Amino acid sequence: MITLYQLHWSHYVEKVRWALDFKGVEWQAVDVDPFSKREMRHLECQATLVPTIHDQTTGAMLGESTSIIEYLEQTCPTPPLYAGNRDEIKRWMLWLDSTLGLGARRLAYTQLALEYPGYLPSLFLPKMSARGIKASIAGKIIAGVLTRRFRFRYNRADGVFEQVEQCLLLAAQRLSSRHYLVGESFTAADLTLAALMRPVVVVPYFFEHPRLQGLFEWRKKQLLAHHRAEHAGYESALHEVRKRRGWALGNVSWLQPGGDTPALAEVPELQAARNDQQSVGGRPLLTGPFEYLILKRTCGLGRTAYN
Repeated sequence: MITLYQLHWSHYVEKVRWALDFKGVEWQAVDVDPFSKREMRHLECQATLVPTIHDQTTGAMLGESTSIIEYLEQTCPTPPLYAGNRDEIKRWMLWLDSTLGLGARRLAYTQLALEYPGYLPSLFLPKMSARGIKASIAGKIIAGVLTRRFRFRYNRADGVFEQVEQCLLLAAQRLSSRHYLVGESFTAADLTLAALMRPVVVVPYFFEHPRLQGLFEWRKKQLLAHHRAEHAGYESALHEVRKRRGWALGNVSWLQPGGDTPALAEVPELQAARNDQQSVGGRPLLTGPFEYLILKRTCGLGRTAYN
């Protein structure tokens, strides 16, 4: 039995859940408080990463999604997730973790914070309803905290849209002439790409991108083949709000619709996955609303029709 400590909406957690199910491993989930992580305090390690697993059979305890999948491959080699060129598979995984995974999360949170901040308490304060004035106030405070933690106000300066676009274009280009990223069968590289694409489905710039439609179709096929849910949680909630309003923040003022960004020639070599979380600092209850207001004024996103 493996215990998975999770934030249920996390695309990195979905990556691990998918691997556990693919391997046919018996597992159970523990939902973690995003702020205190008190459910992990009893663990005999200093791990605060989510996802983290505890293998009750071996006693192993480790975090970080790619490391977890490597562990599962060692302990449960069949069916394999590293069939073929193992080094190339790992290169894809580390790069996707460090570009697509981080950038997609940052941009999806930005969309949610700007378009439906009242939903954020249902993610970070699960006992609070997503409706009412309390949820609205709490959502704007959380949106401000997330703005500082993930540098939403610097999405343009940091080139986040462009980085994610280059990553997706390279994957789309590679999959235009083959079924899988590496080799002739489904591997951990494909699982990582399909799982980490989850947040980009709420970013209109990408899900309406004409050069990425084939990639989104590829992902749908993988989800169907492996019995994974296509939409859940915040994706469905944001879709309903947009549908009711008739608009989404889909115009990125400094980029052309559909983009003219060239794809990278190859996957860069990384030694370890990156992280992008910043210190929030003190008094988030006071600074959060101001961060949120500044984000609204400076985000550079404009309305587009949504059907």
